[in-house]
Parts: sequence; C-alpha cells; structure tokens
Amino acid sequence: MLLSLFFDNMNASLELVLIGAFIFAVYWLVLRKHNSLGLRMLVLCTLLFVGCCVWLYKDEADLSKILNSGEQHIATVLEKEKTGNNEFEVEISFTANDGKSISTKTSKYISKEEWDKFETGKPLSVIYVAASNGTYVQQSIMRFKEDKVYLYYFSGFWLVLGIALYTWLRKFKVGVDEETGAEWVEKEDGAIILDERKSKTAGVIKRMNIFSKLLQAFGK
Repeated sequence: MLLSLFFDNMNASLELVLIGAFIFAVYWLVLRKHNSLGLRMLVLCTLLFVGCCVWLYKDEADLSKILNSGEQHIATVLEKEKTGNNEFEVEISFTANDGKSISTKTSKYISKEEWDKFETGKPLSVIYVAASNGTYVQQSIMRFKEDKVYLYYFSGFWLVLGIALYTWLRKFKVGVDEETGAEWVEKEDGAIILDERKSKTAGVIKRMNIFSKLLQAFGK
C-alpha cells in the first residue's frame, strides 16, 4: 500500500534524483572503502536486480489496477493494422457501463499470434478502465500476466550471477592510478592483470566515454 502511494506520486525527475543519490551512497559507503573486484560485480548485479524488481513491481501494480477496476465488455473488431513501431494494433468499439459509446485503438500486450486471429466484424473480449480511458484485449493481458514468470526468472538471474561472481572474484583487487584514472586488477598473489596503464587504447576509450557522458549531462 505504502509502496503504491510512493510510486504513484513520484515524477520522472524525482526518480532520477533518487537513483543518483542511491548509486552515490553505494559508491561512497561501499565501493570507495573496498576494492574487491568480486564486491564490485556483486554490487553491479544487485543494482540490476533491484532495478528489475522495481520495474516488475510497478508493472504488477498497473496490472492489478486494470484487472480490479476494469469493466469487461464484448467489443467489435473494426480494423487491425501493424504500426510503424512494430506494434500489433486493433481498432474496436463497444458501449461502456455508463452508456458511453467507445471507439478506440489498442496494441498493449497484444502478441502477433493473437493479432493474427482477430477478424474484422467479430466479437472480442476487452477490459476498459474508465479512469484512465484505457482499453486492453482481455486474452492478451491475461496471457502477459502468466508469461511474467519469465521476467521474474530474468530478475533473479542477476542476483545469482552477482553472488557467483563475488565468490569467484572476491580475492581479486582493483587498483586505481589517482593521476590518470587508469585501473588494473591484482590477483591474490600480487600478479597484475588487465592493466589499463599498459594499453593506450583502453585509455583513449575511457576518455571518450567520460567526454560523451559529460556531453549527455550538459545536453539535458
């Protein structure tokens, strides 16, 4: 309940600020004090895991609102087309519970296989959300809800990968040249591998990447 209120009242700018603050806190409190390569990989994969979880939670909340507050109707297929964005769109018409005639287009959650079976003039079960004026094909949204289990597997993959990389690389240390910013990796026995100081190409790529990030930042 509290999470729903939090996400419902969050705008895009505040979301970016919070994400930036969180990443800075992780760097300042964890990565700045510990130079384990395994820990860095764990933190990176954990951030991806958390990002996937937040996205899944927001999507699940949207689905719950649609299914709980939506009106079920039998619409008539007027037309169907494939849009320039490679989406499978269908135009439908029906009468809402308040007697209002609705004629709209929808493509969200619709797969190609489902779209292929739609026929002009034939009935189609839809869910209509009056508050947002959104219309969804019922079979498509229910199929998507069942398929979401694979997205949960994808999310969990990052956490499992992070733990595996931490176990494998926890004794490797990352060194940084404070003057040039070049990094290298030290094995447990002190041997140095992946040394950017010996690679001019790595240094050029790194400087170009920093420059591009600055351009992107000022471009916004």
